[in-house]
Amino acid sequence: RLRLWHTPPGGWCGLARTLEYAARVKAKGFKFHLDFHYSDWWADPGKQNKPAAWASASYTALKESVYTYTKYVIEAMKNQNTLPDMVQIGNEITSGMLWNDGRVGGSYDTPQQWTKLGDLVKEGIRGARDGASDSTMKIMIHIDRGGDNNGARWFFNNLIAQGVQFEVIGLSYYPWWHGTLTQLKNNLNDLATRYGKDIIIAETAYPWTTQYLNDGMGNVGVDPTKFPPGYSFSPQGQKAFLFMVRKILKETVNNKGTGFLYWEPAY
Repeated sequence: RLRLWHTPPGGWCGLARTLEYAARVKAKGFKFHLDFHYSDWWADPGKQNKPAAWASASYTALKESVYTYTKYVIEAMKNQNTLPDMVQIGNEITSGMLWNDGRVGGSYDTPQQWTKLGDLVKEGIRGARDGASDSTMKIMIHIDRGGDNNGARWFFNNLIAQGVQFEVIGLSYYPWWHGTLTQLKNNLNDLATRYGKDIIIAETAYPWTTQYLNDGMGNVGVDPTKFPPGYSFSPQGQKAFLFMVRKILKETVNNKGTGFLYWEPAY
């Protein structure tokens, strides 16, 4: 899973470096999934900032920019024979993307805003499809509601009502934020039955230590009261947690739980 930022500081996770990494990935015989943030930096449910290049664009121009940029990126991937196997249109877009044009939720939970988000997502999908000219490349829509069935249903009911066509539901599941393992299992089974799409846990993780490692990065979300019981903060506990996530996915109804990705592997 490779994230892509539009014009990031120093080029980190920009197109040039992502193309280089995609070539290394494909040379090893791996598949990969390309994660468009449509931002110059991290996008998540708490922030979905437009790229600076699009900051003053009208809504009509913004839709065109999403299409043109997405198509350009995928064509660049195809031209070096590293077409992604799956493309993610937006990162954790539970609250929409490209704020405030494509913002939903809270005071933005209106039919007009859902129409705008749906149109922006459809332009991203159209750009990816046109750039690839390859029907085997799957489209993922990714939110963060791993153990929150009500939240997941609210989002996908509204998005699908806009006529958005995609193949894969992506969820983030961090147990300190997104509910219990039982809630994860129940959500996966309901979504699989309700929408009939493949489901991938696009992000999950578990700590092997609670100690600060003097690595320049603070530990994220390590609140012992928020973790499932029985999984120690150790390499063994980390492994056991991931094996349980895998088991839950494999037992999802209709074989719709198709995999998970550890995030963020560089950590």
